[in-house]
Amino acid sequence: MSIRHRLEALEERAIPRRHVPEAQLRQSDAHRHMREHLGRVAAVRRGELGPEEAAEVEAVSAAFESRLVRMWGEGRT
Repeated sequence: MSIRHRLEALEERAIPRRHVPEAQLRQSDAHRHMREHLGRVAAVRRGELGPEEAAEVEAVSAAFESRLVRMWGEGRT
C-alpha cells in the first residue's frame, strides 16, 4: 500500500462524515444547548451572573422542569 493510499485512508477516518442524519443534528444541538444552560446554572450558583441573567436562567430551568413533569408525570421528578 502506497503512502498516498494510507494518507487517504487516514483522512477518511479523521474527517467526519459529510452526511449527518437530521435526528443526530437535532440531538447534538439539544446536547449543546443543555451544556450551555448547565454552565449558566453553575455560574448562577457561584454568584457570577447579575440579577437579570440569574432570573433568566431560573426561568429556563423552571420551564424545563415543568416540561419534564408533563412528559413523565408528577411522581417521577
